[in-house]
Amino acid sequence: MTGPRVFESLDAEWALVCAGAGRAEMVLGWLREGGVLFGDERARGLAELLAELECRDRAQGRVHSDRWMRVLLERAVGEGAGAQLAARVVVQAMLPGAVRMTQRLLRAGRDFDETGQVVVACLYQVVRRYPLGRKGGVAANLLLETLHMASRELQADTETDAVPWHPVLETAAVPGEPAADDPTEAVWRTVLRRQAAEAGLIAAGEVPDGARGELVELLVWAVAAGLLDGVRARVIADDSRAGARESAERAGVSAVTWRQRRSRTVRQLRPIADQWVQAA
Repeated sequence: MTGPRVFESLDAEWALVCAGAGRAEMVLGWLREGGVLFGDERARGLAELLAELECRDRAQGRVHSDRWMRVLLERAVGEGAGAQLAARVVVQAMLPGAVRMTQRLLRAGRDFDETGQVVVACLYQVVRRYPLGRKGGVAANLLLETLHMASRELQADTETDAVPWHPVLETAAVPGEPAADDPTEAVWRTVLRRQAAEAGLIAAGEVPDGARGELVELLVWAVAAGLLDGVRARVIADDSRAGARESAERAGVSAVTWRQRRSRTVRQLRPIADQWVQAA
């Protein structure tokens, strides 16, 4: 199972889709016509076929995922049962990213399943309307536009918290690769950098990563959730910059005072971090 109820339901639905007679052969035929799978490929179930595609994605990279996704998207933007089936296969391939996106979009007062329903509904719309002439990584484009649409849906009454459109992420990877190279992570890092810069948590052009990246993400979430004042968040972010301790010492802050300040920060962030983990 990929996650709580909304995604459990989709997995159960996927099992029924896979059980339908002739569906795997139909999808396999489309892929063969598109030059993705060749004549020596044996017939297999739809779930096994998708697993094989994802395995090849990991081995061959984004070029492979772009090719087979475009073949199915050409069908998905049309009409009829074939379009619905093609769209459903693409959506199933993107579900791990949809789960992580749902986790990223959680805020105080938001229910996981309600948020997930919005994300999945937006993902379906994006798949069925995908502009086939768009360049760049297909998976990254799908996720980025879904994130844009879902954020608008969830924050329609809070313009400053909505996620605007960003340029195509040319360097995004493919579904199923390690988290650091996952298109969902690439999309979120772009949004996170924008939100963190707007909140004054990072300098212009800074790319927070590692432990500092995790701290900045926590601070962005805490401020959005109303658990931390924006001014305090900026102080904490400044204290976590490389060389911050040395700068404080040059400004006359003693080592003892610095340790006490860091201890206060840890005590303040610990319960917030617990809520962040629970929300995710």
